[in-house]
Amino acid sequence: MVPVAAPETVPYPDSADPQHLTVDGRRLAYATYGDPTGRPVLFCHGTPGSRLLGRLLAAPAAKRGVRLIAPDRPGVGASEDAAVGIDGWPEDASALLAYLGADEAGVVGFSGGAPFALACHRLDAVQSVTLVSGTGPPGVGDRGRAQRAMGALARHVPWLCAGLVRLQRWALGRQGPAAALDLVAERPPETDALGPDEIARLVEADVLAATAGGPSGVVRELGLLATPWPFELGDVSVPVAVFQGRHDTNVAPTTGGALADRLPDATLERVDSDHLGTLCVAAERALRGPTPV
Repeated sequence: MVPVAAPETVPYPDSADPQHLTVDGRRLAYATYGDPTGRPVLFCHGTPGSRLLGRLLAAPAAKRGVRLIAPDRPGVGASEDAAVGIDGWPEDASALLAYLGADEAGVVGFSGGAPFALACHRLDAVQSVTLVSGTGPPGVGDRGRAQRAMGALARHVPWLCAGLVRLQRWALGRQGPAAALDLVAERPPETDALGPDEIARLVEADVLAATAGGPSGVVRELGLLATPWPFELGDVSVPVAVFQGRHDTNVAPTTGGALADRLPDATLERVDSDHLGTLCVAAERALRGPTPV
């Protein structure tokens, strides 16, 4: 690993190039939010998604004394493409944490970032994992109809899935923030720091950034989410906190309970909100990580 840029907190919207390091000869991009000297927490974005969604957690991270580290996974956003699966992601995460001097860290996985977050349980630096609106492996809970369809296409007809991802990007670029928000929320959420309009703009930027370099990374991840995961939930060796929205239409509300039941050391908190709203409502508690029952 050869670092090529010094760590730096990046605001939203990006007013400068994202920070990056070199892992196995390729660029891995990231941004940081919250307290620059705080407790490190790695944020695994959804699918499609990018480092930019970390801005949604910037204020609660600062309040809780957390340095939120939000990387773009390979082929997503400003990270160079590579055939890195769920089982390979912990190596990238480990390189990033080591580069930033994080000997111990929590991990938060949102939506499609759930398996990538859980896969990090085997890293010595990782103390806990938190899942927010997290998808489960096939047969554990359920995803919305559109997500299931795209996953099937990504697995069996990836060229067609890539075309649909390009079409979605084209449409969102013309329809505006409200259309992007409709992908992840039933109603406009808000936080103490961000109003509904700014959150909608953030979600639009996040989704568009995910495919800024092309659809390959998103298509690969859609296929991975629809394939049996490369580890058993029962083998996850760190405490896990699960936050599940009661009104989530992207990931069925039963999914959180199904995940918690299969994880050896897990807590479940049900949130009276939808997919993205759960991340907004539970942000501070999610950044705290699991607590003893």
